[in-house]
Amino acid sequence: MSLQPFKLLHLPTLVLRNVLQLLNPIELFELSQCSRRALSIIPLSGSRKFKLQINQFSSSIHVNGHIFRIYCTSAQSIYIPHGTRTFMESTVKIYHRIEHELASFWDNKLVGLRTVFFHVSKVFNCPTECARFFYAIPAVIYMSFIDFISSRQSEIKELTIWGDGLTDKHVTEIFDKLRVTDHLEMSHRFSRAPSIPLNLESIVIWNSAWITTQHLNSMNNCIVIHLDQSTLTDSDMTSFLNDWKSGKFPNLQYLSIDSDFLSERFTAFGLPSLRVTVNSQMYERTILGYSRFIYGGVDVQRDDGVAAKVYYDNNGELKILLL
Repeated sequence: MSLQPFKLLHLPTLVLRNVLQLLNPIELFELSQCSRRALSIIPLSGSRKFKLQINQFSSSIHVNGHIFRIYCTSAQSIYIPHGTRTFMESTVKIYHRIEHELASFWDNKLVGLRTVFFHVSKVFNCPTECARFFYAIPAVIYMSFIDFISSRQSEIKELTIWGDGLTDKHVTEIFDKLRVTDHLEMSHRFSRAPSIPLNLESIVIWNSAWITTQHLNSMNNCIVIHLDQSTLTDSDMTSFLNDWKSGKFPNLQYLSIDSDFLSERFTAFGLPSLRVTVNSQMYERTILGYSRFIYGGVDVQRDDGVAAKVYYDNNGELKILLL
């Protein structure tokens, strides 16, 4: 007796929902490619609750632990394509690299990343949890990502702001459209200090010359603060360290500030130095998923008894690590 095709789309809604919830994101994506009707039933899987992340460094979109990878067309000499799929209006060659990963090949990886991101987001109709960018990309392309995300949601857990040619107006517009709740990483160099929210769990600012003590004090609920190319002075950091010791930054577990405006002999707490030069040791902790360390720090206790290592290298780098 010949096997009859299984008419998935003819199942009662309740049964269909149960079947779709057994499929992973890549299997659901493959189903969505079959027809418009197949695409229309994807929400029954509960895909709106999926966690979607875009990562420019790895040229990938992650959905609940499954990966949509972007490769250059030249990579077909290594990964032999075995079919095509359509993302938005573009039909490209694909390769199932491993069980939980589907790769597609593009002449321009950035265009591919954007197209796959837009398409997958629409298929699953889920919010973007995290958008990480590790290289400056043209402002017009970066803002197209932001415009797409903000058209579908008002907040995002993690965001990197880094675009080639971004203006102060662009960045202010980003904060007007999206509220970052957990982690912000920013490489934009402001021409003047903006008024933007900075009191997150974690903040990394690579061009922080615009950060004043007022901005720093507003980060009083942060767990991690990392500021590079700062203009904070001895007086600024003395005031901050005294506030930290008194308990005004109760959640802070790791601080790293690099400033050319800190003097070579800067110290605090009445100590002769904030660096151990004999029998120095490294102290390391994993905080918010990343390894943080201090080498050669001195022992300091907050007024509430919480122990920490504080380090200054006499060359502008100041660190705090709670033990």
